[in-house]
Amino acid sequence: MYKIEADVEKNLLILHLEGFMSDEELKNGAQELIDLVSSKMKPGFIVINDIAKMKPASQEGTEHIKKAQMFVAQNGVARIIRVTDNPISKMQMSRTAKSAGYIAEEAKTMEEALDRVNELVSA
Repeated sequence: MYKIEADVEKNLLILHLEGFMSDEELKNGAQELIDLVSSKMKPGFIVINDIAKMKPASQEGTEHIKKAQMFVAQNGVARIIRVTDNPISKMQMSRTAKSAGYIAEEAKTMEEALDRVNELVSA
């Protein structure tokens, strides 16, 4: 399951990825993310990527993730904060992020990630 929230006022995207996601679901999620970045986000946007409950993706699913990561990295993202718990999902996302050209910050909880965003937005 995935859910993408866009807070245009804060220039923030929040991604929730949970459980085992099919290749089709990852493909749709990647396209939705690309569409949101293209239509609603301004350069300097922030992404919180909550993968704390995500199971590792298949090889094909990983390619969809990498496509979205590359698009975000090339289209004005300022910071990416990853909330993670599963060491295998964390390793998989770190590997695809590196090949997409960025390194994500890590947060232990969604609250910690949101606190960091609020500090940035209010600064």
